[in-house]
Amino acid sequence: MLIDPGAATAEALAVARARNLRIAAILLTHAHLDHVDGVPLARSATGAPIHLHPDDRILYDNLPAQAAAFGVASFELPPPDHDLVPGVNVSFGGSEFEVIFAPGHAPGHVILVSTTEPVAIVGDVIFFGSIGRTDLPGGDYRVLMDSIRTRVLTLPPETRLITGHGPETTVAHERDTNPFLVPVYGGEFV
Repeated sequence: MLIDPGAATAEALAVARARNLRIAAILLTHAHLDHVDGVPLARSATGAPIHLHPDDRILYDNLPAQAAAFGVASFELPPPDHDLVPGVNVSFGGSEFEVIFAPGHAPGHVILVSTTEPVAIVGDVIFFGSIGRTDLPGGDYRVLMDSIRTRVLTLPPETRLITGHGPETTVAHERDTNPFLVPVYGGEFV
């Protein structure tokens, strides 16, 4: 699986080739520009089907507006082939992940939780010491915080969180130290 092919897609494809790995699927946690700008290259190099939650199709289909907002040249995206459906597992190459709906950063954001290992691919929902932005179109702070509270922090504490940006972290580390999540001045979880 190639997840969220962004600016480093060429390097990821080179590593896959060097290891004789065949990319069987392109999975998108969400459709913000920096998570899809490598989709055309990934699709042309692998022929793999693209999987996206339908609620993020509006972002995917309006890539030119995203590109204009960030001052970059627009490009064509191939249409998604399959919907990522919450509660339906995806399996490729001996790995299986549960698709969990986690909106807030983007309207159709999903996280992918391994069914066999304490690992979750969380995209831009939560980061090491931070949380996803909510100031982009489709973002919603309250919805994001609910997704973190009910879908991320309910995972086992040792679960490794593979984030869309920056270093990985764990559920326990973020529950105990993330300034957006810990009680402030004796208050409750925000």
